[in-house]
Amino acid sequence: MTSHAARRRRTAKGGWPLLAPAVIVLAAVTLWPLGRAIKTSLSTESLTTPDDTDFVGVDNYVEVVTSLDWWVAVALTLVFVAAVVVVQLLLAAGFAAALRRITIIAPYTRVLVLVPFALMATVVAFVWREGITVGFAPSWFHYNGDGQIAALASVAAGEIWRGTGITTLILLAGLSRVPPSLLESAVADGATPRQRLTRIVLPAAAPAVAVAVVYRSLDAFRAFEGPLLAEPSLPRLRTAPLLLWDTTFTSFEIGLGAAMSVVLLAIVGFLGVMLMLLLRVRRAL
Repeated sequence: MTSHAARRRRTAKGGWPLLAPAVIVLAAVTLWPLGRAIKTSLSTESLTTPDDTDFVGVDNYVEVVTSLDWWVAVALTLVFVAAVVVVQLLLAAGFAAALRRITIIAPYTRVLVLVPFALMATVVAFVWREGITVGFAPSWFHYNGDGQIAALASVAAGEIWRGTGITTLILLAGLSRVPPSLLESAVADGATPRQRLTRIVLPAAAPAVAVAVVYRSLDAFRAFEGPLLAEPSLPRLRTAPLLLWDTTFTSFEIGLGAAMSVVLLAIVGFLGVMLMLLLRVRRAL
């Protein structure tokens, strides 16, 4: 056992020279933009007057954290993320259970479910906005597509459609950890479908579910294309990324927009850490 532990330590030490270039590049492309954003957030820099820059310290951060519009946008974003992730998990669970039974053309079906994720997010958001607000949905279900509810539904539908495929593959990987022999033994012992789901399938697939929840939550939190295209119908309902866009590229307040981006990054980081702790993602790694 001692020799095995020593061999593992030597392998870990020998791998660092190979990983060092990647770690250096990753640190550079991550820390430099972050440092630039923090530096910009401490000033009153504006696109309209680029030479008129004053150091204001944490004034921009105080303005952000004391703004009611900002926290309303954050709350709306969190509600949007929760709704999208729950629907995606339910749809992906059904699709994963169906794909698990397909054996002949399994590789092709798994590639097909990734097609929505490979499309440009702008294209997906535009298609779903047109379909739900002025396209097929109003004519099929006989409702007025000009309201804010239809606009919100179009944003959610586009994000759900785009991310369900990758969520399906993650859950499918979790279901593959369930031994078929164990399910057959449970059936022979008289276990009900509910007992098989709660006592066998879910415990085995729990790490994959946790990874799917964390990944899709963080990915949906940064959703921008759908809210931007639906903005004319949502004058008072803005997500945090959209409010950040308006501050930076409509009001041209670069310093305040940089402060918003840093605060948003902190919120996303806190959300990711909390989800990892609550769902115990480390068991999946």
